[in-house]
Amino acid sequence: MTTTPTVTRDELTAILREGEVPTQLLTLCELTQDRSYAQRWSSYITGASPWDHTFPDHIAGELREHLADAILTSDLHANPDLSVIDALLDHAAGSPLPPAEHALLYKEMGLTDTGEVHWTTGRPDAADSFHVLIIGAGLSGIAAARHLKRLGIDFEVVEKSDNCGGTWHHNTYPGCGVDIASHYFSYSFARKPDWDRYYAKQPEILAYIRDCVATEGLSDSISYNTEVLSATWHEHDQTWLVATRTADGDARNIRANIVISAAGLLHRPSIPDLPGLTDFEGPAFHAAEWDHSVSVEGKRVALIGTGASGNQIGPALAPIVDHLTVFQRSAQWNVGVENYSDTVTDGEKWLLAHVPAYARWFRARTLLSQNDVMRPAQTVDPNWHGDDGSISAENARMREVLTQYIVDELGDRHDLLPQVLPDYPPFTKRMLRDNGWYRMLRRENVELVCSRTPCFEADAIIDDAGNRHPIDVAVFATGFEASKMLASYSVYGRQGTSIRDVWGDDDPRAYLGITVPGFPNFFIMYGPNTNIGTGGSIFAQAENWSRYIADLVKTMIERNVAAADVSDDACTRYNEQLDARLAQMVWSVSPAGTWYRNRAGRVTTNMPWTSFEYWAMTQEVDLDDYVLDAPNTTSPSESTLAR
Repeated sequence: MTTTPTVTRDELTAILREGEVPTQLLTLCELTQDRSYAQRWSSYITGASPWDHTFPDHIAGELREHLADAILTSDLHANPDLSVIDALLDHAAGSPLPPAEHALLYKEMGLTDTGEVHWTTGRPDAADSFHVLIIGAGLSGIAAARHLKRLGIDFEVVEKSDNCGGTWHHNTYPGCGVDIASHYFSYSFARKPDWDRYYAKQPEILAYIRDCVATEGLSDSISYNTEVLSATWHEHDQTWLVATRTADGDARNIRANIVISAAGLLHRPSIPDLPGLTDFEGPAFHAAEWDHSVSVEGKRVALIGTGASGNQIGPALAPIVDHLTVFQRSAQWNVGVENYSDTVTDGEKWLLAHVPAYARWFRARTLLSQNDVMRPAQTVDPNWHGDDGSISAENARMREVLTQYIVDELGDRHDLLPQVLPDYPPFTKRMLRDNGWYRMLRRENVELVCSRTPCFEADAIIDDAGNRHPIDVAVFATGFEASKMLASYSVYGRQGTSIRDVWGDDDPRAYLGITVPGFPNFFIMYGPNTNIGTGGSIFAQAENWSRYIADLVKTMIERNVAAADVSDDACTRYNEQLDARLAQMVWSVSPAGTWYRNRAGRVTTNMPWTSFEYWAMTQEVDLDDYVLDAPNTTSPSESTLAR
């Protein structure tokens, strides 16, 4: 039975003119099961981004005529032939895709349920007495909660804020948005066809996350305004005791078989201890704690910091403030993205909503345009010796491309070039999507000040050269304490060992970035070395972590395992491999400062793996890497109960 959309042929023709031609070609091949179209026309696909193609107008027109016929006559909801999908994946980005990566694309396209976890032979009775506590109701905690609910495992989510959404709940600064394309910056199990922008802003992302919570029926399982103070492992009953406190001051202890920390990586704002800051008499706040009671219109505003949030805040404030003074410690590399500020066309929305094949291929191409595309420029070539500090020929080429982009964006303000041109290799720091930064600097009411240690007075900031800049409001876009993981509450494992005893202040390590020896049944989402440094979606990472943890929890219940503790050998082996790969990445060798590294210079946040490699690592739990304990039947010892 065919499903014909309620549009006329002329209306459909107009709709197709607003769609992406490479995606339309793949859609045509899938709907007709005819690969000859790809054989004729796929050579016009030069990459995975929407603009990466060279289709002549007459070819695009012919393709769309065929696609209109297919849409009007095909069963749009029929299950596609995976052999056809396999063949088409080699055309999706203009070059063959490694066959081993197809399974990941299947999951992201909604063609398989490899992202789900299932009981081996039905839900066992032992699940009735198992309880899981999730700390944090951001996108990671939500992904974990969804798995547990679907498995029928009892769980609770505690969230210190008054609502869910994590970083997208807390960050409400002007211009706040995402730098990963919207149609991939979402759960694979909740693909959204009607994004308003190709790169969504914070309100739309937050609304999406909260809609997922409601759709999955998770709202009643979340306790808001509940802060975790400590989590302590009790060996005698092989459970965690988690001490919490509500916003009203009420204390509550929660006992759980499993604790999943989804507190996030970028949630502890960092404000530098600048001289005289306490003397400043005007409003001063961090970007992640934006004070909306303060009006900045017509004011003299200081923006301290030029990283990802500063890059979004500056261009949003410049048109409405009297004067914007930007204090920069180091210049940032920005890359231009053609559709970064564009709204999604009505035709594109229609195709995404009504033609499942189009939605599948659009998401697949978006993924391929985001994941690891710049990795060659981030990988060290040991035989390369560049005079400009570059780490490879591709890195040097990117420096030239990005430099020319800056020159073009500055227009006639080439006097700014020495200030805005970074003196370190591209990708040392997080690569920024240009949000109109350089054009903002060209405004008459914007001043860029290079100052590493600005000094505050009651109504001004003094820069390193001694110049005085009168200001009314100070905004800190100075990032987060990324290396200080699990610093918002105390964690005590076996023998009362604190996680700080193992990690110190800022040197975290974990197996797969998820679990630490000596802390059984304790799992971390967005843990050490799991940040994506080479491009990708944190939603995809959240699905990786949550699936792995849910699979292990499911296995523990099925096998009557009370405690699963990753072995020292497994953790050491993993981190040795990780260190070897990290040594090949630009973040490890560039002398410039970056929040990717701790005070000792070790990269603690980013993973060196490709997105596919890490996905593959987390698809199956290797129980040989764990010490598995049966339920404890011995009496509790005095030492165990001491804490």
